Amino acid sequence: MDSDGLFRRGNQDLAPHDDTTAALRAAFARLVALVPGDLMLHPPAAEADIAAAEAHLGRRLPVDVRALYLLHDGQHQYTPQDPRFACGIFTGLPLLPLHDVLAAWDQWDGFEAQTDMDEFASSSPSGFVQPKYSTRGWIPLTHDGSGNHIGVDLAPGPAGTVGQVITFGADDDEHQVLAPSLLSYLDQVGTLIASGALTPSDDEDDPDWTLSAPQSQLFHPSGTATT
Repeated sequence: MDSDGLFRRGNQDLAPHDDTTAALRAAFARLVALVPGDLMLHPPAAEADIAAAEAHLGRRLPVDVRALYLLHDGQHQYTPQDPRFACGIFTGLPLLPLHDVLAAWDQWDGFEAQTDMDEFASSSPSGFVQPKYSTRGWIPLTHDGSGNHIGVDLAPGPAGTVGQVITFGADDDEHQVLAPSLLSYLDQVGTLIASGALTPSDDEDDPDWTLSAPQSQLFHPSGTATT
C-alpha cells in the first residue's frame, strides 16, 4: 500500500473519502489476520455516535479515524468487573470506545493554559508536534492506565500533518510522531508484525507486545515501517 501517496505532509487533503475508507478497511483486515490474540472488538459505532463525539470535541475527526469507528467502536477495556485484556491494536494498547475517548480528552481540559508545563516539551521529528505539554487538538485513542496516550493530532506543528499519530501524556515530554495518519499507522503495524520486528501476545493475562527496538525507532513518520 502506498500510504505516502495517500497522506503527505503539509496542508494537502486526504485522498477521496471512499478510497481512504477502503484502504483503512484493508489495512485493518490485514492486521486482524496477523494478530493471534483475542481483539475483543466492539460492534460498529453509528454515524450519529461519531457526530456526537465530534460535537463534543468541537472538531471533525479524520476520515480514517471515522472509518475505523464505523468498523468497531473500540475494544474491550479492562475493568475490575470484567478483568480481561484485549489484544490491543496499538502495539498492545486497545482502541478506546468513543465514550472513553471523550472521557480521556475531558481529563486534559485546562492543561493547555498551563504554559509553565511546556518547558520540557519537544517533538520528534522536530517541528512536527507543538512543543506543549497538552493541547486540545490531541485526541486520545488509547490509554495506558497512567495518563499516557497514542492518539491523533488535529493541531500539528508547522512540519506536521493534521491526523498524524503521536504519543502524548503525563510522562511524555518528547512527543513521537509514529505515522502521518491512522491508516499509515495500522499499515505499519501489519508490516512490522509480518517482518518479525513486532510480536503480538496471545496471552490474555499478558497483553504486552514484544518490539525488537523502541517504538519510536520502529515506526516512521513518513509512513514507512522501519524493519
